Amino acid sequence: MIYAACLGLLPERPNPDLLDSHNLIPETKYEDLIRVERVKTEGSLNDLLRRLNSRDAISPRKLSMLWLAYGNSGSTSIRTAKVTLPNPGFARFDAGPNVVVICSPDNIHDTALLWNLRGANGDSTPLPIGIPSSEVTPDLLRQLMHEPGLSRNGFPVNDLYVTSASLSKAEICTLIGEDISRVGIASYEEMLHLGYPGTLSRNEVLVWNKGETQFVPLPPDAHRSLFVHGVMSRTATMYADVCVLDSPFPEGPDVRASMLSAVFAAGEYSTNVAHSKRAEARSLSWPSSLLMARTVASRRGFELQESEPGRAARVLLAGLSSLSEIGNLAHAPLLQMLEEMAARQGFGWYKNRLRNIGLKADPIESVGPTTDELPEKTFNEFKKSLGNSDKATKSWLLWAEKSHLILKGFQLVCDACDAKQWLPVAGFAPPIVCRGCAREMPAPFGDRTNVEFRYRLSERLRRVYEQDAMGHLLVARYLYLILEAGRKGRLIGLHPGMEVREKGQGKLEGEADVLLFTRTAEFIPVEVKRTFSGFTEREIGKLDHLASFLKSPWSLLASCQYGKDAGEEFEELSKHSAIEGYSRVVLSYDKLLGRPFWAINSDPFEWNPLSLDEIKKREQQFVRNLIDRVDNGRENWMAKELLNPPRRV
Repeated sequence: MIYAACLGLLPERPNPDLLDSHNLIPETKYEDLIRVERVKTEGSLNDLLRRLNSRDAISPRKLSMLWLAYGNSGSTSIRTAKVTLPNPGFARFDAGPNVVVICSPDNIHDTALLWNLRGANGDSTPLPIGIPSSEVTPDLLRQLMHEPGLSRNGFPVNDLYVTSASLSKAEICTLIGEDISRVGIASYEEMLHLGYPGTLSRNEVLVWNKGETQFVPLPPDAHRSLFVHGVMSRTATMYADVCVLDSPFPEGPDVRASMLSAVFAAGEYSTNVAHSKRAEARSLSWPSSLLMARTVASRRGFELQESEPGRAARVLLAGLSSLSEIGNLAHAPLLQMLEEMAARQGFGWYKNRLRNIGLKADPIESVGPTTDELPEKTFNEFKKSLGNSDKATKSWLLWAEKSHLILKGFQLVCDACDAKQWLPVAGFAPPIVCRGCAREMPAPFGDRTNVEFRYRLSERLRRVYEQDAMGHLLVARYLYLILEAGRKGRLIGLHPGMEVREKGQGKLEGEADVLLFTRTAEFIPVEVKRTFSGFTEREIGKLDHLASFLKSPWSLLASCQYGKDAGEEFEELSKHSAIEGYSRVVLSYDKLLGRPFWAINSDPFEWNPLSLDEIKKREQQFVRNLIDRVDNGRENWMAKELLNPPRRV
């Protein structure tokens, strides 16, 4: 059975009915097309390895997979044994094809597992291979680790993995009898993932317009070469599978959504293609990341709805080119100033009065209902929060104005009634009418020879503070930079402010301040508070309930304060296992306002509060980055590398 799973079996002769259905002569023999050598085997591991490594002959299995793509290519990167976040697919990617299946006597499940593992890994190397359970020894596994044909895929944690469908991980450990260096043990669920089916594959650049595009299932040149003699089979049916590399559909065992003649499943779009239309362009609609998340939620019996803070955050993000641009707000003195600008005019006096009687005012509770009631700030006031640098302040204000976060304007005084009014630059269009007496102001600037511009928050930024959603954006930026690392990133979507309910029910199961949606169809909830004191037992219980409802492998707590101001109880909210990684992450300004970098064997979520000197150094670096943007025209790595060559020692 192991030989059959690894090498395949060639019948004595082709099936005449199958030949006829493919428009071939029913009397055709294998020998008419290829040279067949039928041999007897010795039934040993060395003999099987010799045949799998042979370049003189091709096995029936390999013959059936020629020129076809396969699903699992393993990882070519440097891996580490340190587990940060739960990753159920790590063992499979670390192993690649280097898998040994322990086969119990006459167990068809083990044979099927071996057959599928070889198909999923391309059937081009001596492994995956099967070993009878009665013959497994540590020395035999060590021998396989030194097999010349072993796949060398990157820098693995383990050179070899052992699995079985009939034995549990604990039973495999008992059977082997000892721990073997660089040999991992995994369940068959961890190791088997068929991925994409065997296909004729190609990569193509598609032009999209609002989620719509067109593609050709089978280009004319390929169509002609395949069907030069007409349809190859009366029973053959063509399916076109499309996977969008930078916007994949989530993969999960319970994720399957049908749409007319197509289906979304296994990370791709699959549709039946009629023979007469295989070389014709056809339309393709691709769902947004939010629609993907709602689709998966619907299949699991619950629904997602955007909350008011989520809507405010989404509107602000719509004006930015990327979520990473929130990094221009990641500066504590600047955030404090913007928060004060969101409060009604005169709130500073009210706050001082409360302070005198021992009370503390919350600026968020007094956010102005419109931008007309917001205070104005001068250039010099912004300058104080940006290291007293003219260049940095000009750079930041220019970005904020272009991003529609800040309004630039000036004050006018009516010479008839002395009423004051603030007018944005974009709204300056004579004649100017006084809001106090409704008269036209023929000389709105009086005898002034210059105008001092002042700045207010725009409506989209005011709404963010009104809904207390600035922390949502800072957390979203950090997680985006950490987890959305190009095509191999973990995320499909990252959504600030999501309410979760059972399907068709009005009861709210929970609200995630940020909801992460991963490529493996996992939902990760995040809870954000302005201060550490907000994480009461009740609030943490609500997050745990939501994580349980969503079956989330981990969750996250974030506070918009520096860790130096937190007590030990906040750090203790973090939960980490050396085997499974984090089940709950805690973050503060120490991480959220920095530029994250996930190095090998490092932990981007490690609790490590900054000192006052380190905070000051970071704030100075933020200002220097703004100055560099002015000097280099725009901030980019190429300008920095070319204009600042490394020092020679």
